[in-house]
Amino acid sequence: MRKIGLCVYLLTGFMCALNGTVRAQSTGGRNKLDFLQLPAQARNVALGATHLTVSGNDPALFMQNPALLDSSKSDHASVNLMPYLADTRFINMAYAKRAGKTAGTWAVGIQYLNYGTMQETDDIGNVIGEFRAADYGISAGYGHTIGAFTLGGTVKFAGASVEAYQIWGMALDWGGVFRHPRQDLTVGFVVKNMGFLKQNYVSANDPVLPLDIRAGLTFKPEYMPVRVSLTVHHLNRFDMVYNDPNLFYTYDSNGNKIPKQVGVAEKLGRHLSLGAEALVHPNFRLLLGYDHLRRQELRLANKGALAGFSFGMELRIKMFEVSYGRAQYVPGFGSSSLSIVMNLKNGFVAEKKK
Repeated sequence: MRKIGLCVYLLTGFMCALNGTVRAQSTGGRNKLDFLQLPAQARNVALGATHLTVSGNDPALFMQNPALLDSSKSDHASVNLMPYLADTRFINMAYAKRAGKTAGTWAVGIQYLNYGTMQETDDIGNVIGEFRAADYGISAGYGHTIGAFTLGGTVKFAGASVEAYQIWGMALDWGGVFRHPRQDLTVGFVVKNMGFLKQNYVSANDPVLPLDIRAGLTFKPEYMPVRVSLTVHHLNRFDMVYNDPNLFYTYDSNGNKIPKQVGVAEKLGRHLSLGAEALVHPNFRLLLGYDHLRRQELRLANKGALAGFSFGMELRIKMFEVSYGRAQYVPGFGSSSLSIVMNLKNGFVAEKKK
């Protein structure tokens, strides 16, 4: 436990240091191609969306952190279906293959977010036709393990189309993980979505991708059937708070309305995501997650309900692994995700109890 406490301390210090040395790119709805921040598998949806050190057989985990690519994911294929907001549909597919006995592991992935068909109107509201909108991405990643360390990188071509307007660009993820040789402990970091936009709908002005620097750890206390993950996201931007002046305000001594101030502890908390796996059976586990930023941004005034919480489960049957995750946004509304992973060669081996 002392080692785990030291890791948490180092992650916090790392966040504070980065805040002073890294210039932040915009977040919170001001980016292009924001779909690149969505989790690519149900497991991460259930655990809190941003984790980069979680274990698993899904090759799509390389979209969270390319350093999760290792030989254990070779010959695995996966598909993830997520009915997202309103009638949108988010689809991810991935496949991984080990390059050789001494080489690393490659993976390819496809992401497609379909917004469906919408009515096109003129300036006064008359319907003149229909149009479609979609986001899409193609990724290729590589991970190489040396001892207890794995380093990886991913190159992504991503774009979007709305009617006749187009946007596209290139992005790079790179990261590393350390797996303790004797304990069930993984520590890692990842830099996501470094890159550029070649075309920005109608011009190349203000090309901004959703840059996100993350650090985290996953550990399982010995003899306990629980695995816990802690992730600190958006290290490149300290202040993640958006205060709607119409909702969050107070009054000064003269009765004038002023924005409500947010303390340092709350600003730090909005970078944290927590996840827990209950290892009920070697082939079955329950998943639970919490993201403080999502809760604070999506909960309704005085009606927090389960905003920011997520849950799910994972079931393994011979050659298949099926995961379900659901993230809650506001009361009665959220999004679900279903992932199916297939071992195309030997089938899955049950995890040994520790």
